[in-house]
Amino acid sequence: MRGRRGTRFAAAPLTLLLITSTPGAAVAATASASTESIRVYLAIAVSARVNIVCKRVTNMAKDVRAIDRQFSEFKDSLSEIKDKLAFLRCGVITLIRNARLPDIEYR
Repeated sequence: MRGRRGTRFAAAPLTLLLITSTPGAAVAATASASTESIRVYLAIAVSARVNIVCKRVTNMAKDVRAIDRQFSEFKDSLSEIKDKLAFLRCGVITLIRNARLPDIEYR
């Protein structure tokens, strides 16, 4: 089976059914029981793997949220610094104008 994120495989064990009146019926019953056991173990293994992946994805989502929160705080801090620098720039320009120092260049 092919998905949009890559190739996925759906494994289904092959099952051979024998007619119960044949001599191999006892063997078939044992094989059928072992096939059911394999299916159960396969289901348990897949379930455990899904749980592990689910936990990892949950932890990654928590990390992304924490990083996003830190970036948001950092962005707010940068905004405050930018406002303070703009205020200082205006103050220095006003000081230069009031001191009548035409030789000083400001941008």
